[in-house]
Amino acid sequence: MVETLDTVNHSLATRVFAVVAVPLAATVLCVVFATLLFAQWRARRRPYQLVWAVGLSFYAIASGAESVGQVAGWSDPVYRIWYFFGAVCVAAWLGLGEVYLFRTSAFGELVALAVFAGAIPAMIRGGRLLGAQAEGPAQMAVAVGLIVIAAAGVLALVAWEKPRALGHVALVMLAFGMLVAGYHVVTAPVDLTEILDPATGIPRGQGFPETVRLLTPPFNLAGALAMIFGALYSAWNYWRRRESLQRVLSNSLIAVGAMAPSLTSTLNRFGITGLFHWGELLGVLLIFAGFLANNDVITRRLARRAA
Repeated sequence: MVETLDTVNHSLATRVFAVVAVPLAATVLCVVFATLLFAQWRARRRPYQLVWAVGLSFYAIASGAESVGQVAGWSDPVYRIWYFFGAVCVAAWLGLGEVYLFRTSAFGELVALAVFAGAIPAMIRGGRLLGAQAEGPAQMAVAVGLIVIAAAGVLALVAWEKPRALGHVALVMLAFGMLVAGYHVVTAPVDLTEILDPATGIPRGQGFPETVRLLTPPFNLAGALAMIFGALYSAWNYWRRRESLQRVLSNSLIAVGAMAPSLTSTLNRFGITGLFHWGELLGVLLIFAGFLANNDVITRRLARRAA
């Protein structure tokens, strides 16, 4: 009986640590990291540094809202903040930083491919909803998919004709998408009985109706793929030119860091929530390590200060 009680207590302590301490740690790391990047941007005025700093700030807001919800209890506003900044903003803005970093036609084509891939889940879901006679959500899913495909086409055209402007065009598109998604997140009803997984106590997207959850894959998938393509693009440049091995390492770490929360968020959508917090923390740790590994972002300035 005592052994059983000890086992239960240990399991409870582990669960409390996962749902409270891990998102809090991710929040603190994101705040520190975003502050460093803002300082770097003020010193060097590189657009990708500012974009990444904004993305990490969104990461901190999402993790902070999660920490508040787990400690003080989930409310309607806290859940909406967590969902919007976490499911809509973070991956998209980190991926946008890669667009500003690699301003070439070749990488622009990869970004357009990433955005096109972001339309696939909506189109597939739209077909399934049509088969289930759910015409309203099906029409919205198809509309989302078609709009994202059109955005991919515009990005491809810009990449071919004026690649240096690709970041600005992608920023305008992302801002518009955030406004649309933000409107739906703010106005849609929330079922507070569905926001937490009953087995793990971890938040999930099921508190929102299907029409809201259809909007998030283009942001998450396109952003994560942009970071992964950034790592592959760096590796290809190194192989072709034999230069900047450090950037290959940096972007590889960033890509893996992007994959971690994206993967656990995807599992979250399918009801597998136990790894969600760990994916958040691992993601920011790996992304932080990737930026630190890149001379152009952090280490060169720190070296000058040390000298």
